Amino acid sequence: MVVSLGSVQQANAEGFPALARIAPGFGYYNVDKGYDDTLKLYGTVDAFASYHDAQHHEGLRVEGGGAWTNKLGLYLRKAVADDTALELDIEEGFNLNGEALEHHWKQVGSLRLAVAALRSKRYGKLEFGKTYNMSTPSYADPFLAVYGSPYTFLTLPPSGKGAYYLDMRPKHTLAYTTPTLGGFSVGTAVTFGFDDTASAGKTVRGKGVKLQYANARMMLLGSFNDYLSDPWQDNGQQRQTHNHFTSASAFYDFGPFSSSLTWQRQEVDQHNTPSMTAWTLGLMAPVGKTDVARLLVVQRNVETGGKDATGVMIGYDHFLKPNWAVYGRVAMIHNSAKSSLSYAGIPLEETGDDPRNLAVGMYYHF
Repeated sequence: MVVSLGSVQQANAEGFPALARIAPGFGYYNVDKGYDDTLKLYGTVDAFASYHDAQHHEGLRVEGGGAWTNKLGLYLRKAVADDTALELDIEEGFNLNGEALEHHWKQVGSLRLAVAALRSKRYGKLEFGKTYNMSTPSYADPFLAVYGSPYTFLTLPPSGKGAYYLDMRPKHTLAYTTPTLGGFSVGTAVTFGFDDTASAGKTVRGKGVKLQYANARMMLLGSFNDYLSDPWQDNGQQRQTHNHFTSASAFYDFGPFSSSLTWQRQEVDQHNTPSMTAWTLGLMAPVGKTDVARLLVVQRNVETGGKDATGVMIGYDHFLKPNWAVYGRVAMIHNSAKSSLSYAGIPLEETGDDPRNLAVGMYYHF
């Protein structure tokens, strides 16, 4: 998750049951809000088979990460006081052939998550490392912004000089989140450029702030982030460009289903690079005593004409156990004439092609 699930977990007692059913996949750092001593090894294994058709290309594949990122993590919590705990979490992603583990463990900055935190019920949470930024939460997408979701690719920045993709978990980040008061909390973060060639000469890579309100039936989130791009050449001189990320989300649980509506905008401080706006509608519904149905609609608008795109995805998760499920996904992206966005590794041969995908898979959390 991009933001802590603590407030979501509080709401789960009465509302958002579909989110509660899939919560085990988020890992202990996001879900377990105890203050006792604990040490946990955790992870996710996810694989799927799919058929895709991109108008000029079709095929069958077996891959991983259709519903959850494959990951392995170690979570440590040490009690400091009755309501205060020190937390450490290291998490790495891996693929089906296992090659990711061979090189990513050699450098902490390459891990998915590598964070130390001091969490207090009275004073809030202070954390440092490769940890979550203050931008749009991944659950703004009911499919959690994974490899297999069109949302992940439709919300990428448009190509152009100075455009920057804000890492969900930027390294060298110092973050502080206030305790919840009357349902409100505020999160702030500063990301440093220590030993980072992409931020050469810049002490601060970026900064962000997030305001959140949550109760049993509703969550409201707003955020603003300002991050520098990687260095690029402008008339023979190296420069970095500010990218402004603004978002607002509203979540409401109606009982039979929960809904979400998110607005996102990325503006690049470079006149030749277009801005991007995305609207996302999500629905999640508990089915029976264990299952979850989901729907995603996302509209991407780019200031440069002819590069808009729309994505739709429906899915169903049937739980064999609370941490073990089989799933099905049907999705497509409709590209306008000059757009060539795809998802889940589906190749496009021509601009304007529309990728479509049918996937069946299984995931297990341990």
